[in-house]
Amino acid sequence: MRPSSLREKLLELYVEQNIDEVDKYDMVSAQRCVINYLRKKYDDKKIRRILDDLHSKHDLLNESKELKKKAQLSQYIDSIVLSRIRDSYKSSQILDIDSLDSVKFKALVKQVLIHFGYDILFVPLYNLNNIDIIVHRKDIKIAVLAIKGETGSLVGLKTIRQLRYIANYYHCEQGLILTNTYFDTEAINEASNISITLLDRDKLIPLVQDLVDGRQEKDKEYLIDEIEKQEDSIFLEGEIKFPKTKVQVVYVKYYIDDDSSFLTFEGKLFNSGKRPASNISVDIKLFNRNNDCIYMKNFPLNKEKLESKEEISFKFYFNEIPREDWENLCRYQLKLEYKNTYKE
Repeated sequence: MRPSSLREKLLELYVEQNIDEVDKYDMVSAQRCVINYLRKKYDDKKIRRILDDLHSKHDLLNESKELKKKAQLSQYIDSIVLSRIRDSYKSSQILDIDSLDSVKFKALVKQVLIHFGYDILFVPLYNLNNIDIIVHRKDIKIAVLAIKGETGSLVGLKTIRQLRYIANYYHCEQGLILTNTYFDTEAINEASNISITLLDRDKLIPLVQDLVDGRQEKDKEYLIDEIEKQEDSIFLEGEIKFPKTKVQVVYVKYYIDDDSSFLTFEGKLFNSGKRPASNISVDIKLFNRNNDCIYMKNFPLNKEKLESKEEISFKFYFNEIPREDWENLCRYQLKLEYKNTYKE
C-alpha cells in the first residue's frame, strides 16, 4: 500500500469537475489541491509552476477520461451486486461471497457498510493497492480495506501495518479490514494494538445475510454503536505526527463533553519498541478554515515511563474555546513527544 500522489489527487479532481480540456480546469480548486497535498502555503506562481510541470510530464486530460470510465464501471458493478443481493433474497439462498471476484466483493462490502449506517466519505478512484473506502460514523473516520482471498489463505501482519500507515495518511482514527478468509495470529495480535478492526469470514457472512434480509441489526460487538444524536457536535479533520515509530497512537477521538461543554480529546498510546519511553507528552494544535493555528496545548502524561509493549490512556480538554469558535475549527494536529530510555 502507498499514499496517493499529487498527480492522482489532481486526476480525481478533474474527474469531479468533468474537465474535457486542460485549460478549463478550476485553478482555485487545483491550487487548493496542491496546498492540501503538500501541507504548505506557497505563492500562486510556485503552485502554477508545480501544476505546469505535472501537465508537461503527464497527459492528465486523457488519464482523467479513463478514470471517469472507471467510475462509471464502478457504478455498473454496484448495480450488479445489488441485483445479486435481490436474487439471494428472492430465492432465500445465502449469497455466495466466494463466487464474487475482487471488484464485486469490494462493492458488496460497500453495501454492507451503507446498510449498517456508515457514511461513505471517499472512494479512491485511483486505487493501486490502496484503501478501498473511507467511511464516517459517530465522529470517527475509518479507512476500510476489503480483501478477497483464495480459499485457505490468511491475511498477515504486513497488511495490518500497511493499513495503519495508510489510515494515518488519510487522517483516519481507525482502520477496518473485511475478508472472505481469515487472519493469522500475528495479524490479530497487532490489530488489537493499533486500532484496526478485523472482520473475518465468520463475522462477515452474518452481516451479508443481514443485508440480504433487509434487517438493521444493532449492537454488533464488532461494529460501532448506533449514532447518538448530540445537540453539541463538531467535526475536525485529523493529522497525527510521529517523531519516531516507537510510541504509536492506536486510538484517538474528540467530542464536546456533555457536562463541561469543553472540546475533549481522549485515546490510547502503545509502546511498540523494545525499550521504555519517558517524558511522554501529547501536543495538540487546532486550526481554523484559513489553516491558521488558533489554539495549542501541550499535555504531559501522568506517567514517568512507558514500558515496552505497555499501553496507556489519555484524556485532555480545551477549556478556553468559546462556543462561537466551534464552527471556525476544521482541523487538529496531534504530535507525540518523548525520550527513548536506553539505560536503566
